[in-house]
Amino acid sequence: MMKIAKANELYFEVPNEVWYSFYNSPYISHKLGSAIDVYYPEKALFPLEEGKVKEIKKIKADFLIIIEISDELCLKVLHVKPEVDIGDKLYLGDEFGELISSGFFMRWSDRHAHFELRHCNDRYRAKGGLPIEPIILRKVFATSKNKFEVVERRDNYCWIKPLNAKEKNLTPLLFNDISIEGGFPHYKYGAIFGKEKEANIFGKSVLIKEYLHNKVGIFEANFKIFANGQRIKGIGIYCNQEKIKLIGNSFKEGDIVEMKILQYETKID
Repeated sequence: MMKIAKANELYFEVPNEVWYSFYNSPYISHKLGSAIDVYYPEKALFPLEEGKVKEIKKIKADFLIIIEISDELCLKVLHVKPEVDIGDKLYLGDEFGELISSGFFMRWSDRHAHFELRHCNDRYRAKGGLPIEPIILRKVFATSKNKFEVVERRDNYCWIKPLNAKEKNLTPLLFNDISIEGGFPHYKYGAIFGKEKEANIFGKSVLIKEYLHNKVGIFEANFKIFANGQRIKGIGIYCNQEKIKLIGNSFKEGDIVEMKILQYETKID
């Protein structure tokens, strides 16, 4: 298991091979820095030391699980079909449910468990979660360049890997040795794990709009992305995931793609 984040002196831990994200979601709790999505292979695993199942609710095409961590703190979980009952005790690494394709997902979303640490008397809202501070691990080969190879094709996206990536970091895309994460421009923002005034993405500078925890900068994704001259929906970058998700394209496995960012007022040649 590896520690990936800290909140209120509690550590979130997941298996070493699992990928996850803090800011790759349109859900407001992610943009506010109070949520983690963990992409387990099949079953969701309890990420904290211990807790007790307090509440289970069916919400339209999804489930809400509330797990009591202490008298004051609860873990809010979404997108997991529970295989536990109210009152069950859970310990770090315990399976507690099956990942589902929620009705709230975009068509390119992969199954994952959504976690927020909250005060138990305010456990339902989208806002109000406790700040989650990412731990910067150096696990995957990363690059600051803009050339990639298509390594896998899926129904609604493809996976691309950076060419000639040599250094390891938290995510596969870097600026000044600092990792960049998010789903942009489709979610309209992204994040950089460092206190920088700007980030350079595929040769284009983007300004940091605000800071979270004094360690994460949020930028507005007010641009278009092109791959080999084709405009794409966007890219998805995750922690502990060596590949980048390319959404909206006609590429095939083995293709080499060059990424480029243009502002909305600029026309492609």
